[in-house]
Amino acid sequence: MKLKLLPLLGLLASPLALAYDGADCAKDIQSLPGFLLENDTGAPAHWQQKGEKHFKAAMAEALAAAAKVENAEQCQPVIRHYLKAWRHGHLSVGPAWQSEKKEAGDKAKVKADTKAKPAQDPDIPSLELLSDKTLLLTLPSFAPQYRQTVEKLLKDNHDQLAARPNWIVDVRHNGGGSDSTYGALMPWLMGAGWQDVGAEWLVTPDNIQGQLAICDRYAPGDADCKAWVDKVVTAMKKVPNGSYARTQPKAVNYEHVDKVEPKRPAKVAVLVDGQCGSSCEEFLLAVRQSYSVKLLGQRSYGSLDYSNLRAHVLPSGQFEIHYATSRSLRLPAMPVDLAGVIPDIYLPKAESDEAARAQVKQVQGWLEGGDL
Repeated sequence: MKLKLLPLLGLLASPLALAYDGADCAKDIQSLPGFLLENDTGAPAHWQQKGEKHFKAAMAEALAAAAKVENAEQCQPVIRHYLKAWRHGHLSVGPAWQSEKKEAGDKAKVKADTKAKPAQDPDIPSLELLSDKTLLLTLPSFAPQYRQTVEKLLKDNHDQLAARPNWIVDVRHNGGGSDSTYGALMPWLMGAGWQDVGAEWLVTPDNIQGQLAICDRYAPGDADCKAWVDKVVTAMKKVPNGSYARTQPKAVNYEHVDKVEPKRPAKVAVLVDGQCGSSCEEFLLAVRQSYSVKLLGQRSYGSLDYSNLRAHVLPSGQFEIHYATSRSLRLPAMPVDLAGVIPDIYLPKAESDEAARAQVKQVQGWLEGGDL
């Protein structure tokens, strides 16, 4: 239940207030360096790598832009641009979130945008039988709410999955979410198991509070989420502030599959692109350990080294940033953020839906005995 990249940031966000000007924007921006250096797991390393001069220039540019801001809506891209000076992924800004759990009489004031999703959710996992030998499993998101959908999809189509020796798993445009969302796939793809590199957690009061709030916000009522968070918080409370805590004694562990599927696919092609990030990249690192799996496409986004995002509200109360509270124990030997996960076979970027579909047919022909 690792919640790495949370694509739900806008679902329960409050509307941006009108009473906001350039001074408010500047105050929000000026609060960022101190908070990040104390609480974000990647910020100290970025500061050392890029240097004080880089960050002073970024702050000066941001404050100059803030002086021209007339409302909160205009400030958000200014903050976003400033955060890019630190790193390109796993550091973002959005309107401050409001919980639906308000006192009686205040519920009508909460404008939660829960009806904003389209009637046909484009991130719903899907399965297509391309031939009697090959199928296409499309996974546009690993957001936590799709975990049960993936599990049901695999269960309801078990016989069809077992009958086809060739699988294409399409994770292009998948921005991540939770590792648990793809958990049901692992008995099909991995055989006995795979090597998993753990993470460690930066201990600060803000980070502990962020862990305690995450399940109520993104997975309310999920017992697995609560149990996982309790384990993390217990470990964090055992060590001093400013240090790192681990929930497992070894940096590298072997994850076992409890019940291996007896008729697993012989050949699996995973389609990946530059938008596959976070938990999607964790998926790539795991499945590429299988002899039957090849990664095809472009390198992934590169947002996995500093992970498990939590929210922090900026001084104005109008915005919150989402920053990293853990860092991978792969570091410094094997960073992902610098170049992403490199595919086994390069395919050019599909510039249209038609081109993306053509690549599926191209890979199908390869799996069924033709040339790539």
